[in-house]
Amino acid sequence: MIAAFPALADQLHAVEQAMAAALASREQRVAGLIEDLGPFHGKLLRPSLCLLVAATMGAVDERHHALGAALELIHTATLVHDDLIDDADTRRGRPTAHTRHGNTTAILLGDFMYTRAFSLVAELGELELVKRLCAATNTVCEGELHQQMAARDADLSEDEYRRIIYGKTAALTELAAYFGAMAGSEAQRRSAAAFGRDLGMAFQIADDCLDVAGDAQKVGKTLATDLERGRVTLPLIRILAGASPSERPDVERLLLHPSGRDQVEAARTLIIQRGGVASALGTARELVAAAKTHLNRLPESPARAQLAELADFVVARDF
Repeated sequence: MIAAFPALADQLHAVEQAMAAALASREQRVAGLIEDLGPFHGKLLRPSLCLLVAATMGAVDERHHALGAALELIHTATLVHDDLIDDADTRRGRPTAHTRHGNTTAILLGDFMYTRAFSLVAELGELELVKRLCAATNTVCEGELHQQMAARDADLSEDEYRRIIYGKTAALTELAAYFGAMAGSEAQRRSAAAFGRDLGMAFQIADDCLDVAGDAQKVGKTLATDLERGRVTLPLIRILAGASPSERPDVERLLLHPSGRDQVEAARTLIIQRGGVASALGTARELVAAAKTHLNRLPESPARAQLAELADFVVARDF
């Protein structure tokens, strides 16, 4: 995000400083662990969303830095736990926390990030912000649990899939945009939140496509973990729906119960060749277009134009 929007660099630096301060520890060993993580966050999508919406409303202040930091810490905590669940080796080109420090440390590290995020927002002294952050975090955790319980379900509907990705991803981007629009009217806050929601839905669908068809070097993380874990994502749903009755059992077996790396690669090839990734990306682009319509209710400004660019970015990431 910093590279994409240079004008945000100073604001995002303030977010990074707020994150660093939140994770500071007087215990030398804990401080050493945090330092060893290095640049553990990603492109700062959620803080960028919050800051750009706030700029559109003409009211960026220190609260947005703290809120952006809290959102990114919660997101990062989920990734630390996800990498452990998936037994992923790399994240953003670096070894994951559990591969470097063990499973127990990774679990506790994610918990540490959660609690520090809540403390950051609590220190702002506005109960409504804390309530909204807690509610969104509950939704994220519920979405992750929902996904786990729906694994390898060949009958998972697109509607249920959308509920899962709203929970695990879009609830947090929705809140990021809402936080950014705090200075606006209720109608503007609703429009900003709707933009964040549709943006998050598109982002997760694109991410699910990257897991199938991405280049691990470009994406910067271990791929095909969804296939290995039996997660039913939109590209799989589309292929299962298009399978003939005679081939359906074999397709289900390959996509939902691949055995070994060769079958995982065969599943990836099948999904790509039959158009599952292209179809799902088409849906992601539709969501981006829908997201942009919500921007029309926000004040016209350079920041609003950058929000539209941000929406385009989520479906134009490297494959």
